[in-house]
Amino acid sequence: MQGEAMTHSTITSKGQTTLPSQIREALHLKPGDRISYEIQGDAVVIRHQPGAMAVFGTLKSAPDQAGVEFKEARKKSREMWEADAAKEGLR
Repeated sequence: MQGEAMTHSTITSKGQTTLPSQIREALHLKPGDRISYEIQGDAVVIRHQPGAMAVFGTLKSAPDQAGVEFKEARKKSREMWEADAAKEGLR
C-alpha cells in the first residue's frame, strides 16, 4: 500500500476498531482470522497470523519413518537428542 492514500478508522471507548476493507483485502483476512501486531518505534505492523491448521500436513515423515507411530517416533527422537546432548556434555 506504499504510495496509496492513507486509510483511517476510529477507536471506540472499549479500544476497538474496524480494519478498513483495503487492509483486510491486502492481508486476505476473513472473519475469525487472527492478526498480530509488532510495534516499530512510533508505527505498528499488522500481520495475518495463520492458525496451526494452516500448516497441517505440510510436514512429511522422513522416508525411513513412514508408517511409524507418533509415540515411537517421539521416543526415538528423544533418545537421539539425549545421546547428542550427552556427547556435548549438556546432560
